[in-house]
Amino acid sequence: MSDAQQTAKTKAGATQVQLKAPALDQFPELPTGCEITAVAMLMQYKKVNISPSEIAQEIPYTDDPNTGFWGNPYDDTGYTMYPPAWQSFFESKVGHFKNLSGASIKTLKQTLHSGKPVVAWLYLHDFPAHAILLTGYDQNDFYYNDPFDGSGNNKIKTKTFWKLAATQNNAAMTY
Repeated sequence: MSDAQQTAKTKAGATQVQLKAPALDQFPELPTGCEITAVAMLMQYKKVNISPSEIAQEIPYTDDPNTGFWGNPYDDTGYTMYPPAWQSFFESKVGHFKNLSGASIKTLKQTLHSGKPVVAWLYLHDFPAHAILLTGYDQNDFYYNDPFDGSGNNKIKTKTFWKLAATQNNAAMTY
């Protein structure tokens, strides 16, 4: 385990993981750039010095969110950019990309346990495609940083997360 993460045992013997990733706010610059901001959090956790606005300048823009950002993240016409479209960006910045879309809860927890935060899409804040950065878990909950308000260490019940993520086909990724 790296010093960037904490691990402890709960009374039931289940592992608890909490990664210390920076919490960044997508507003005011990127009102529909939650995934861009979540990726910036992940990159900064990995010690890549890049801001959300720098990422927004480097990504492709298309009318297909599986190949680039659909819309404009600088205004309310933006929609999202799904994991397949991020592969070349991740590979150029950190040398690795892992599309975790459709992965099980167990796989997401194993990824977090290995010290890697996870960008995940779900229905949240009345947005059908909101991206967050999963930073940890315990027996009942996932912990996440939310670009919507720049908050960190938020908690969501695992079952609730899974239900809300299913609306986005459990789209997720890491390095």
